[in-house]
Amino acid sequence: MKKPNIIYIVADQWRGDCLGLYKNNHPVMTPHLNQLASEGILFSQAYADCPICMPQRVTMLTGKTGSQMRCINNFNENNAPDFDRQSTLPARLVREAGYQTKAIGKMHFAPSRSRNGFEHVTLHPDDYIWWLEDHGYGGAFRGQGLGGNEVYPGVAITPDKYYHTTWSIDESIRFLDQRDPEMPFMLYLVFEAPHSPFDPPPPYDRMYDNFTISDPVKGDWVDDDLPAMFQKREVIYNWDDLTPEIIRESRRRYYGQISQIDYHLGRLFGSLKTHGVDRDTAIIFTSDHGECLGDHGLFTKHSFLESAARVPLIFRPPANDSRFDRSVLDGTPVQTADICPTLFDMIGIEQDETAEGQSLIPLMNPAIDVSDDRYIYGEVPGSAAVYKDELKYIFYKEGGVEQLFNIQADPDDMNNLVSDPRFTNELTELRDALIKYLEKNKSDLVADGKLITSEGDFDSKKLRSLNPLACRGPMRGGSGY
Repeated sequence: MKKPNIIYIVADQWRGDCLGLYKNNHPVMTPHLNQLASEGILFSQAYADCPICMPQRVTMLTGKTGSQMRCINNFNENNAPDFDRQSTLPARLVREAGYQTKAIGKMHFAPSRSRNGFEHVTLHPDDYIWWLEDHGYGGAFRGQGLGGNEVYPGVAITPDKYYHTTWSIDESIRFLDQRDPEMPFMLYLVFEAPHSPFDPPPPYDRMYDNFTISDPVKGDWVDDDLPAMFQKREVIYNWDDLTPEIIRESRRRYYGQISQIDYHLGRLFGSLKTHGVDRDTAIIFTSDHGECLGDHGLFTKHSFLESAARVPLIFRPPANDSRFDRSVLDGTPVQTADICPTLFDMIGIEQDETAEGQSLIPLMNPAIDVSDDRYIYGEVPGSAAVYKDELKYIFYKEGGVEQLFNIQADPDDMNNLVSDPRFTNELTELRDALIKYLEKNKSDLVADGKLITSEGDFDSKKLRSLNPLACRGPMRGGSGY
């Protein structure tokens, strides 16, 4: 069988519930992704095992989780020691299957220009910043003065034509025009948006002005049992300064960034059809993590709340591969680490048996009987989680707080079931499973078969002075992040 082309699309900080097809309280317009899901398989319970940018970049190219790699925070080249750059997905596709490979966008590698197995990388922000300068927009990236993790609403100072989302699509279409048509290809396209700052260009900045924007949700555990790590973030990052009006406007701009990506993806998908390779191409769409967007008083990621850890995952297989059932909407918990093994399986390359990720092809093929006893695990600094069927257990080291949620009946983490006697057995089972997992991966959250708790200091004035999020612009000269 002819080897399929692969387009692997990652959006940065795109919530799992922000697809228009869900028709929920996020009124996002995503017509092209809705169509992609109708042509393929939508995994409605997909999770980032380590919902932090750089660890996920390693996971997505290896199938190994952050906990497994002991890479659970943003890193430099010295603290991801087990990352084998010659065994990544693109490296093996080139070496073992004759693919041409290209990466475009926000790689977030360390060092920043590492190719990690790709034949060529066109890098955001470095190459994008130089391109802006060549086109008379020097200093425009972050030119509105907001930092890369500030959550106030903004607007880009460039027209849509010069925004980084548009640039990434233009570069991707150029690759399709310039590739060797006799070789299969893998295009890895990573958008910076809808990551903050929430600054879409016109007309996307006002696209949702006439939409009803819902307020963030607030769980029954927030007032009385908010984990210390969240209490500190709220103060350090000054999120408690945000008024409801500001938050609604930030959500509005976040949705605008999402629609901008979706609309421009229409150009990329159209280019596939122009080149006659649409039916020969597998398309994957996902994110490295979500965005709390004000839910429970929080923003950004770094946790296992649904708004932070759940991601969209759409797998649109090539049309001629009979292993896939395009009618499946699967609610089984899966993780981003599963994408790489799935692609290896699809191509026929031997999978790395040490990777915790698993091929999803059995779930997408109704002819295969799949066991339902899988646990999905995750770890970030100071917290860890385990998913099994409809339940999710989260542990927080500081204060020893535990949470138990039904992720299907309660997709917004509103009701903590940890004290509900009906779930005593499930709580014990999940806690024990998480302990064994963390011990296997040599986590500092466990010792002697038990989860470790700690107590921390909470000095509000000192914490408020520490805000590290504002790396204010403009950025110039390919200086990276």
